[in-house]
Amino acid sequence: ERKVAQSSKIWDRDKREVLYELHGEEKRTIVDLDNISPHLKNATLAAEDQQFYNHFGFNPATITSSFLRNFGANSKAGGSTITQQFVKNSLLSSEKTYSRKIKELILAIELEAKFEKDEIIEMYLNEIPYGSNAYGAEAAAQTFFAKNAKDLTIAESAALASLPKAPTFYSPYGSNTDRLEDRKNWIIGQMLENHYITQEEHDQAIAEEIAFKVPDAGIIAAHFVTYVQELLEQKYSEELIKEGGFEIITTLDLDLQRHAEKVVEEGVESNK
Repeated sequence: ERKVAQSSKIWDRDKREVLYELHGEEKRTIVDLDNISPHLKNATLAAEDQQFYNHFGFNPATITSSFLRNFGANSKAGGSTITQQFVKNSLLSSEKTYSRKIKELILAIELEAKFEKDEIIEMYLNEIPYGSNAYGAEAAAQTFFAKNAKDLTIAESAALASLPKAPTFYSPYGSNTDRLEDRKNWIIGQMLENHYITQEEHDQAIAEEIAFKVPDAGIIAAHFVTYVQELLEQKYSEELIKEGGFEIITTLDLDLQRHAEKVVEEGVESNK
């Protein structure tokens, strides 16, 4: 059954201008694994699936523990391998049902039978959403750091690997940058523990101050819009927000917003 998606629009209080359009269109540039920093690959493995090269599509131990948790509580806890995540993102939906999980397992096993491990991780790194409409490693590297994916540092790679778990929550343009920093440092620690980096590289990466690119034009009041997205995703699914055709009228006074931005810009300039 084909779903026809409609983008959702976030407006100012008087509905004069769209602050941002939420849509399912994916910014993506497919690249070979050779053109993705090995640090990003390793950070992703450390964060999402440390047994990737040892399993055949799923990890029986994590599935068993996940099932037991779900059986004892009305939740659908995780436990997905990178192969399963790729299947879910590219072929299935994110609905939390056991029938979808069974399909996911079957397709993950078939995928592992047809492709080499490096082919699967390459597909995954080109598919996964990183937030801000950036899908795949290359688009994410350009969106957040204005550089190619092959040039990412260890710290930048760990920051990007932090995002797929909850792209809006961990967004560097949102209100949870402290949580993003914590997760980034945890991933760097996991990279050390899994022998992807040395102790010296670990210490340098923890100390590195990474600079995220200023959001591109096409978004008005970027921090406010990200905050609105966070509120929406607490109530609705990300898929519904981006494909449900919502008209979201906010409290933002556009005239005051632009006046405030102008005053700040002039103040910064005069303080030089």
